[in-house]
Amino acid sequence: MRRSIRGGSIRMIILTSISAGILAGVSASIPTRATAGAALDSLVASERAFAARSAAKGMKEAFLAYLAEGAVVFQPGPVDGRKVWEARRASAATLRWEPSFAAVSSGGRFGYTTGPWEFRPPADSLGTPAPPESYLYGQFNSVWKHEKKTGWRVIADIGVTHAKPTRGGVGSGEFAAGPTLKIRTMKPGRADISGEDQRLSKAMRASGPREALAALGTADLRVNSEGRWPAVGLEAAQARFDSLGGFYEYRTEGTAVARSGDLGYSYGLAERFLSANGAPADTSVYLHVWRQEAGRFWRLALAVINPLARR
Repeated sequence: MRRSIRGGSIRMIILTSISAGILAGVSASIPTRATAGAALDSLVASERAFAARSAAKGMKEAFLAYLAEGAVVFQPGPVDGRKVWEARRASAATLRWEPSFAAVSSGGRFGYTTGPWEFRPPADSLGTPAPPESYLYGQFNSVWKHEKKTGWRVIADIGVTHAKPTRGGVGSGEFAAGPTLKIRTMKPGRADISGEDQRLSKAMRASGPREALAALGTADLRVNSEGRWPAVGLEAAQARFDSLGGFYEYRTEGTAVARSGDLGYSYGLAERFLSANGAPADTSVYLHVWRQEAGRFWRLALAVINPLARR
């Protein structure tokens, strides 16, 4: 994720002047499909360990263990996640979850996960468990960064709620891996997604969400929105935006991109318009995950929409 080899003359000097052992070390630092696959496995293992810690030791301890410094969570707007959890009291309630999808950058140091969660209120004063009808359900969406000293840590986390799932809930074991991205080496800072939300906004205003997503979404685009089941695949994503009505204009508040330059995320506020000349009907918080395709184009791979109070 953070390696770049350049300069033909320098490469020739290296090849002719240093030992094969040092060369092997240099080669090992360059991302490969094998290391990307191992990175995906370690990301999924970290997500599962995070969930197991929550179930065993409580939500507060688990989130403080796995949130990176400066991590963003949504309460409902974007705030410093560690400060939020440090200020919370420990709870006897149980939050369980598991990943149903995960993907990593080609460099293996940046990724995201999504899947079902289940919240169970604490037992009453007599120790009687909360009744199942009091449980809450939804989908989590987390962006992760691999840090040298701590391993995988969450840098952004947002969830939505929905009714009890009829399939694919916590305990189902359903899982799908994202595509293996083409191995790339780029100078840090070369990749930029700061204008992608605005490009999507303009496309939605000009031709509507369906055409905008056809042009700017991935074939496996996933949409998680409040009160709805996950929409998986471009057609399902288009149908979800059709059902939400109108189009969105996105106001980006933060972005981050893998140094391999092929995966990134953005978040902020989204205003929904029902007509081109009207006032916003409502405002949501959003998180987008963007993926490079064909080495040149950013495409939307995950969209999370969580409405704020109506105006």
